[in-house]
Amino acid sequence: MNQTAPINRLPPEILAKTLEFRGGEKDLIFATHVCWRWRSALISTPSLWTEVTFWNPGRVLTYLTRSAALPIDVVIPTHASTRRSHLEGLLVSPTSWVNRVKSLDIEGGERQIKAVIRRLRLPAPLLQSLKLDGRPDQALVWGPSGTICFPQDFLGGRALSLRNLSFNSISPRIPITQLPLSTLTSFTWIDETSKVEAKDVLTLLVSTPWLEIMTIHLRVLPLPAAEQMTVVTLNRLRRLTWVNPEGIFSLAPCLIAPKLQWLSLHLTLTPEHLQNGLANILPPNEGHFPLLVEPTKMRYNTQEGTRLCQFHSTMGHVIITANIPPGHHNNLIHSWSLWNTSISFRQIKHMTVEAGRHPLGEIPIEQFESLETLEVVGGGNIFFPLAQPYSDTSSGAQVVPFPALLELQITPDSHTSLYILASVLMGRKQAGYGVETLRIRGKCRKSMGGPIAKMREFVGELVLELTHETDCTGHQTLP
Repeated sequence: MNQTAPINRLPPEILAKTLEFRGGEKDLIFATHVCWRWRSALISTPSLWTEVTFWNPGRVLTYLTRSAALPIDVVIPTHASTRRSHLEGLLVSPTSWVNRVKSLDIEGGERQIKAVIRRLRLPAPLLQSLKLDGRPDQALVWGPSGTICFPQDFLGGRALSLRNLSFNSISPRIPITQLPLSTLTSFTWIDETSKVEAKDVLTLLVSTPWLEIMTIHLRVLPLPAAEQMTVVTLNRLRRLTWVNPEGIFSLAPCLIAPKLQWLSLHLTLTPEHLQNGLANILPPNEGHFPLLVEPTKMRYNTQEGTRLCQFHSTMGHVIITANIPPGHHNNLIHSWSLWNTSISFRQIKHMTVEAGRHPLGEIPIEQFESLETLEVVGGGNIFFPLAQPYSDTSSGAQVVPFPALLELQITPDSHTSLYILASVLMGRKQAGYGVETLRIRGKCRKSMGGPIAKMREFVGELVLELTHETDCTGHQTLP
């Protein structure tokens, strides 16, 4: 009767294939208890048993046996420490499971990871990924506070295939001479509790010539002035994420990455950093990050006490998020100047500005000669510096910002913003630089009717993308 069930008409290999999409390991164990046919098909499929979690010693041996000679992914979790005595035999076992490890994820506090690392002495020639997760409430403390070092015989010193290395809530001792870093393509170092010096990060990067992806989330102290001439070249680096809760992008003057496609910076600026601005954040040399030289798209945001810039180019894009220190928002109009960086804005065709009280202190408006689409979200004080014609101080000639502007998209915060915009559009048209398309978005208010009607004569096409807004009585108000 069991053989007549529709699901048992499937070939064994198809039945086993479906279990590759299981929700958890319990599903695999339960499936082997359905019937003899299922059990036979699943047990004889080694690829289903390659994810080994060191929890129950009996189950570990079962997975190691059923996975045959295939590479395995090993996880040694925090709760395994409660049965450390039962795992001793597995960690020092002369069996060949270590030489089959493809990825190794070790989790836990100081004693847990210490016990595991010191017992993994056999070579792991297939190891491609090593991840150490320390518990935030019980950071590793070996030797110097907040650091970790590896025994000389860790993995027998033979992890020659290591590609991905990740430290989470721990800090390695620099240099990590016991680990083969020359083959790394991905490196992650996250530790919100420890402080490291930029020169230590550079020391580590010198040993990673093949690095392609790097994520650093640390409190990194800046380089001393005498050591700022140190230069590290990563010819393969294409993605860099840098989060420094207590400072700037410390590697800017000493890191060369000619193939970088993605740069994400998240910084917390101090009052002294506000004086130097982007010139101290972004590289001063155009050869370091070529994608910064000619961005084609920009997004700029100063809302909620942060400063966000996104630069997009044909090669990649850059995201800069800076937390502004309390009490320094009023000084932003003259801070974070872009004048001394290698960025050129002459190729940007689209810019989005979502600004607060002091939006444009550092944007060199005269460089945006190719801007075609401008999107503005915010108050009326943005429009005057963005689009109002002005007289050049040296020649006295009239200058119209964004001479190639074809489309203006706005989301106004009040009807006053629209009256200001109408004045700006009139000035541009009188100067011979009219806007072809004006797109107004947002909620529809009765007070918007007057300025909208006034703008019709200054643009080629007026597009309204407005939603109804109800007053306190629940009635809709329309312009």
